Amino acid sequence: MTFQRTPAVCLRKIDFSETSQILRFFTPGQGKISCIAKGSKRKKSAFHGPFDILGVYDLIRIEKRPGTLDLLTAAERVKTFLRLPAEYPRFAAACYAAEFTDEFAPDGQPVEGLFERLVEALVRLDAGVPVADAIFSFEARALRALGFLPRVRECGVCRKAITQPEAFFSPQDGGAACSGCRTRDDRWFPVRRSTLESIARFGEGDMPREAMKRPLVVEIRQVLDSCVRQQLERELKSARFVRDAVLQV
Repeated sequence: MTFQRTPAVCLRKIDFSETSQILRFFTPGQGKISCIAKGSKRKKSAFHGPFDILGVYDLIRIEKRPGTLDLLTAAERVKTFLRLPAEYPRFAAACYAAEFTDEFAPDGQPVEGLFERLVEALVRLDAGVPVADAIFSFEARALRALGFLPRVRECGVCRKAITQPEAFFSPQDGGAACSGCRTRDDRWFPVRRSTLESIARFGEGDMPREAMKRPLVVEIRQVLDSCVRQQLERELKSARFVRDAVLQV
């Protein structure tokens, strides 16, 4: 019997019985794990009450064989985000970040830096950072950690730097293309170089020093949505809610 202790973010929960929950967590060292918390819904338990999604916990679990649920033996909530449930746009963005992580992260395999990016996004959203800034930074840095951040500063065809104010983008073709190289088909859509540069800066960890204007927010969202759809071959369930959220705050 192997006991493991780890910090974790709760990504998903399912009521298993009147007293127990099945939970999916994301951890820095073991990636995505699934556990059963027996008795977690009792008022008096080792877990101090039911688990909540988006909570950051310090877990102790018994690691079971692959393909079965680990058994939680103790847990302490170490970060509480009080602002998120009270403000819908922030809650929608936080749920999007959790779903993004759940869908992209492989079971039982760590992704270097992704846990830190998720916690950082939740902290920023709870602290009042503009929703667009927080979620764009999370997505760009998460895609970079996963190896899926597209080319945004150079043309994928001629490999020259994008210097003209207008360019084109196609996630199927790996990212940006200059106006002279893009093929004449529906895969490519127009995008401004300033939008591509903003995504590059988000991916490097930079944050805007002033409020982004609506056209820039809309265009960044279009590019990132296209990247997510390309990698997952579908849209995240919370994508339409985050599109509204980035324009509300």
